Amino acid sequence: MKIPKGKWISGFWPMIFMSFSTGSVYCWTLFREDIMEHAPAFTNQILTLCFMLALFFLGMTAAFGGKLVERSVKRASLYTFIFFTLGWLITGIGVYIGGTLGVVLALVGFGPIQGIGLGLGYLTPVKTLMMWFDDRKGFAAGLAIAAFGLAGLIGNPIIGFLLQNFTVYQAFFILTALFGVLCLVAYIIIDRPELKAADAAMKTLSAKEVMLKKKFWFLWMVLFLNIAAGLALMSHEQQIYIMLGLDSTLNRAMIVLFCTFTAGGGNLVGRLIMASSQDKTNKKHLPYYVMSIGSIVMCGIAIVIGATHFSTAFIIIFVIQFFFGAGFACLPEILNQQYGMKQLATIQGYMLTAWAFAALVGPQIAAFILDLGERIVVGGYAMFRIYNQAGSYVLGTVNDLEGAYAFAKAYESAPVLGTLNMLYAVLAGMFTVQLVFLLLFARTCKKDKLATSTT
Repeated sequence: MKIPKGKWISGFWPMIFMSFSTGSVYCWTLFREDIMEHAPAFTNQILTLCFMLALFFLGMTAAFGGKLVERSVKRASLYTFIFFTLGWLITGIGVYIGGTLGVVLALVGFGPIQGIGLGLGYLTPVKTLMMWFDDRKGFAAGLAIAAFGLAGLIGNPIIGFLLQNFTVYQAFFILTALFGVLCLVAYIIIDRPELKAADAAMKTLSAKEVMLKKKFWFLWMVLFLNIAAGLALMSHEQQIYIMLGLDSTLNRAMIVLFCTFTAGGGNLVGRLIMASSQDKTNKKHLPYYVMSIGSIVMCGIAIVIGATHFSTAFIIIFVIQFFFGAGFACLPEILNQQYGMKQLATIQGYMLTAWAFAALVGPQIAAFILDLGERIVVGGYAMFRIYNQAGSYVLGTVNDLEGAYAFAKAYESAPVLGTLNMLYAVLAGMFTVQLVFLLLFARTCKKDKLATSTT
């Protein structure tokens, strides 16, 4: 039976199935507590490393897999199915086994093996959908990349349900089967039209020549800083809510709900809205100004008001994740304007090496700051508890005892506020540097346009 072709059957639905499956990498934070409870060999640092490796290999695979996507979207989607499904299966086996061997299997499965599937699965739908929706490329790119964030909206509740009703390794095996079926169907039905004559005839630089230009690296830095800051929050969102009073056991449903709305709501909606806005302007990088300035403002608000209540932290994270998603979604149309459609997947792949290196930096920044804050909380509170006891037995005065007790109680919440303020301050600095590189990129584009018009 021959499968009919069209932008919905051959473009839209394969994109939904593939991007929903691969986007599940952003749900990793929900597995943390259950994995550590089932297999103590999996520490918080190891689980963070799994997430970092997955995104690192995503970016590096995208860099080297762009040419494969250009040559054959079918073959790229087949490799996505094989590597992504195999990675989840091996990770589930590693969690089931536990111990040193289990940790090694999880690091290899969730890292390089799944990461290869992630990289190809991320690139494949983007150019495909942009070619099907040629008159609305910004919307098409936003839709393709928004589907990658769809896993946060739909996947988080599914994973939350599975973790409540099955063991954590059983949840991995069930999800392996689900994602395997979806990726296989996507491979069967995906196809794309021929490149438009105008796009095919357009004179463009080679991908290697593009990388020698300054504006490529200015844009690379914009993307790197946006991803690193976004991943710093996303990878430790659950930990932030727990620090602010949401117990991971008693309030699991609320934590899942918050993570669903930030990843699925903020991240996904940001991709759709900001990318669609590109179709209404000739300056395709314009949404990046909103992204940079908006993120700086939200970090500033968090520091000023002291976001120590989990609901306030949720709003801050939601908005920053909105702009985090916009950074990905607006990139393809910016590259299309600068370099054309002919080598879009290849150049986008090179650009996504920013994702690979941001994955090594962003989560570690948050892990260092939050772990430092926890040590201050435990050590500081213990110190004042000792002082409290010393005041009662050595000093022997009621005033000293009451003073020590009041100071210790006040100190309980102070490190949480200080730790989060430190995190938001670092993120604000990253977004500020991002804005500087965006201005440099815009200036270089303007110079190139003037040079072209005078020749």
